[in-house]
Amino acid sequence: MVIDLRSDSSSIPTAEMVQAMCIAAAEPPGFLGREDRYVRRLEAELAERIGAEDALFCPTCTMANQISVGLHCKPGQAIIVQDDAHLVVAEGAAPAALFGVSFQLARRNPGGSVPERLVPLIATPDGQPARAALVWLENTHVRSGGTVLDLPAMKAVHDAARHQGLPLHLDGSRLFNAAAALGVEPADLSRLADSVSISMNKGLAAPLGAILAGSRAFIREAEDMRHRLGGAWRSANMAAAAASVALRTMIERLPEDHAMARELALELSGLEGLEVDLAQVQSNIVLVGLDPAIASLPDAISQLEEAGIRVSGTGQRLRLVTYYQIRRNEVLRVVAAFKRLLLKPHHNNCS
Repeated sequence: MVIDLRSDSSSIPTAEMVQAMCIAAAEPPGFLGREDRYVRRLEAELAERIGAEDALFCPTCTMANQISVGLHCKPGQAIIVQDDAHLVVAEGAAPAALFGVSFQLARRNPGGSVPERLVPLIATPDGQPARAALVWLENTHVRSGGTVLDLPAMKAVHDAARHQGLPLHLDGSRLFNAAAALGVEPADLSRLADSVSISMNKGLAAPLGAILAGSRAFIREAEDMRHRLGGAWRSANMAAAAASVALRTMIERLPEDHAMARELALELSGLEGLEVDLAQVQSNIVLVGLDPAIASLPDAISQLEEAGIRVSGTGQRLRLVTYYQIRRNEVLRVVAAFKRLLLKPHHNNCS
């Protein structure tokens, strides 16, 4: 059996989610955007869970993010954002292509905190023609291995944005993972943002869908923007039924995924030829550096796949993501596959 660690979106719906989808499938879906009772229930449950006034069900978290960009910004304006944010590196330059919006990038500063990178940009306009209109945070942060931004750090950025009269969007694709890692309520994080996006199909294991949350006025506008972007889906009842189950049953168990990631990281960090920064393993993502004398990243990914282990590459490291189907037996299989990879004959780079 293949173990797919490329993303927690590799998780499959639970039996309870499948049953909920089957029940919903036997009913006609709502015709208008928010008519369907399953969709309305999900949106209400999610809004209550994170302390938002309203919420909107979207097909993907990227769409939820782009709706937020389109509502907060006008063409020719800019978003203050970290240069390695998902919005920058993994959403197809959508802000520029769809809305004529650019970035004011906070460059990665090794050893520096997120507020130290973002706050100076917020507090001191840099004179560029593209005037900043929005501040963007991501929690957990994917490119740094699922690291978590704590409440004081978020508040520092929030306060700086407020001082300049700028709205703040929280890309909380894994918001519930962040809250679990910090031991706080999701609402403690979301209340520090004007709009929030959340994936339902990652650690929560729903088959698809995301939520955009904010004020009632914001969500009224968001519904129109979703329609323009092709997201006014009329058969969302099945996906919403599964997502409601995910919301009720999967959040409290997320610390188990974090524990599996921690165990995996500890096991791999003890193997010669691998490098794992344990301080970065704060949620359900493990980044693994590989000695290039052993194998290139593409070769390592290929060899692991031959052993039934699927991983992805990010930068110069392998990425492994845990979710509810990854238990101790799977962790042991992954570690064994890495051991075999490290024991294979290899060419060093010495001449």
